[in-house]
Amino acid sequence: MHGLDWYLRIHPGGASSAKGDDMVSLYLRCKSAAEKNEAVYAEFSLSLLRNDGQVDCTMSCPCNAFKRKRKGWPNFILRSRILDRSTQLLNYDSYGGTLTVLVKVQLFEDRSVDCFVPKNNMNVKLLSLLETVNDFDGNEKQNNGTASTADVTFLVDGEIIHAHSLILKMAAPILADMCDDADDDTPIPIIGVRRSIFWLLLRYAYGDGIPEEAWTATASDSTALISLSPAMELLDAANRYGVVGLKLLAESKVVQSEICIESASDLILYADAKDCALLKEKVMDYFVSYAEEIRRTPSFQRIEESAHVMVELMDALLSKRMLRSFALGEKDLEYSSMGVNLLRTKLEERGLDVDGSREVFNLPITLPETRMQLRH
Repeated sequence: MHGLDWYLRIHPGGASSAKGDDMVSLYLRCKSAAEKNEAVYAEFSLSLLRNDGQVDCTMSCPCNAFKRKRKGWPNFILRSRILDRSTQLLNYDSYGGTLTVLVKVQLFEDRSVDCFVPKNNMNVKLLSLLETVNDFDGNEKQNNGTASTADVTFLVDGEIIHAHSLILKMAAPILADMCDDADDDTPIPIIGVRRSIFWLLLRYAYGDGIPEEAWTATASDSTALISLSPAMELLDAANRYGVVGLKLLAESKVVQSEICIESASDLILYADAKDCALLKEKVMDYFVSYAEEIRRTPSFQRIEESAHVMVELMDALLSKRMLRSFALGEKDLEYSSMGVNLLRTKLEERGLDVDGSREVFNLPITLPETRMQLRH
């Protein structure tokens, strides 16, 4: 499987760590990784197949490093349930009873997070329109009258930037609402966002991507509670002005590079306040692994002041939750065990809003199919 040797170990009477002799334990081990003493990163699920072909009793595990140790569950299922003929888990033949285990493995080439980012389908001509009405060099251009099409003006860091309200209504609705309330002859002041960040946001709204060098620029304020890296600045600006695609893109960048022991407490409070579901999920997973170290940081005191965040962290720590990033077939309805990336994929497939908290996701996605076409 995937060019690697794997083996499945079944303990019919339960492994040593199982809760009693009536438990059946299932474990997966990567033989190739053990022999080469090299880590193989993969997430997997184990399921039992009934005689009618239906999946029963599925357990899934998020991305793990397979090396020498096996991965699995000591208390996978009760043996008495397998032996119960009504469950159809055993196929009785001339050899006795046969138990079929379905194994699904997804490999990861590296440890970077594979994040869902929606497609930006704005026509490239819109970007040209934005550039035409904003000649920052002060040069005279032959713009064929396009300069007169701009109907809103922003004042950012003392500089005027022109834009088009119709495009903003489609791509940055909160920013467009600010334009509706402004006087026609007065530039709209943009406070708390640097000009370079606001310009990147506008270019994205008009159909452009974010160049790689923009993500690695110097942070604007190293004394802030959370280091204001370009990814954090773009995430904050996109959230503030309703540019959902850019928000999710910037969120994925923050997830991949910003989470550490020193920043975890402030990041989870930020994610909770700004409805950054992916960031919150990944920081909570990080907390489960480094709880003691994070609790010793000064910033953890701010977590203790938020009762509901503390409750969520304790639940994650005690439950050792395992959220998956892959679907269990076309009719997978186990939404509570899905990670945010998978939930967002499901929402976009149904034409629903992919922004918001995990609690907001679960409400529309569980509605009947006849209502799933509504956009919330």
